[in-house]
Parts: sequence; structure tokens; C-alpha cells
Amino acid sequence: MEKIFIQKIARAFVVVVIFAIIAILGFFAGGIIKYKIDVRKVDKSVERFQGALEQPYKEDTYGGKTPEETWAMYLDALKKGDIDLASKYFAVGKQEKKKQIFLSEKNRDNLKLYLEQLSSPLQKNESLPDFILADKERAYYYYMVKDLETGEPFKNTIEFYLNPYTRVWKILY
Repeated sequence: MEKIFIQKIARAFVVVVIFAIIAILGFFAGGIIKYKIDVRKVDKSVERFQGALEQPYKEDTYGGKTPEETWAMYLDALKKGDIDLASKYFAVGKQEKKKQIFLSEKNRDNLKLYLEQLSSPLQKNESLPDFILADKERAYYYYMVKDLETGEPFKNTIEFYLNPYTRVWKILY
């Protein structure tokens, strides 16, 4: 009788251990599955966020095939007084700020003076280190400007970058 009782307790213990092992394995399997689901959700969220960041660049088609062409388009828009268009030749993140600056200059009747400052020829800046000049998606230029107070000429540097999505050159400054 005692032997049968011990056998029943041993069987019950084995059953409890098996259920415990199954529960523990289920817990870990559920955790792994939940982790993978959470990672997918985060990945999708990151993709949506990155897509939202990239979208303005993908839609930005204002600019030329060369930095010089973009500069000419920019000057032409300013000469016509089209501030909205002129601001679109700048990098996406700088367009609104430039537009506000142009509006301020126009309201103070300084847009003509600003255009005069930009009228000297655009020249490639070859004085930068080779590793900077080697970047084919950036271009560095300058034009000469006269200091309004002293009349002394100085170089005003301009940086352009190639929009990787639309392959047009933008003014970065």
C-alpha cells in the first residue's frame, strides 16, 4: 500500500514537473513571439517615420543639373520678384527661413540691393582641401561682395548639395 502511494505521488510529481516545463517553455515561446511582433511594429514605425522625413526630399524637384544652373535659376526667380520660387532652390529644411528673409528684404525695399550683391560671377572654390573637393555630391563656390560700410571686396562662400532622390542641385549655404 505504501508502495502504491509512493508511485501515485511520483506520477503526480512527474505530471506536475511536465506541466511546469510546458508552462515555462510556453512562457518563453510567448515572450519570443511577442518580442518578434514588437520588433516588427517598431521596424514599421521607423520605416513610416523615415518615409515621412524623406518625402519632402523626394518631392523637391526645384534645381538644376549643375550648381551653376541652380544658381542661375535662383537669380532669375529673384529678379522676377518670385520669392516663393527663389526659396525653393535652397535645401528643403532652409526654404521657409529663406523665404521669410526674402520677404523681409522685399518689405524693407532691400531686394534690389541684395540682387546687386549677388551679381558678380559665381566661381568655383578650389582652395579647399582635396578630401572636401572630392565629394561629388557637394560643390563649393563663391562670389565677390563689397562690404556696405567700407566698400572692401570679400568672398561670400556658397555650398551646394545634390539631392540624392531627385538628382537636382540645391543651395545649402
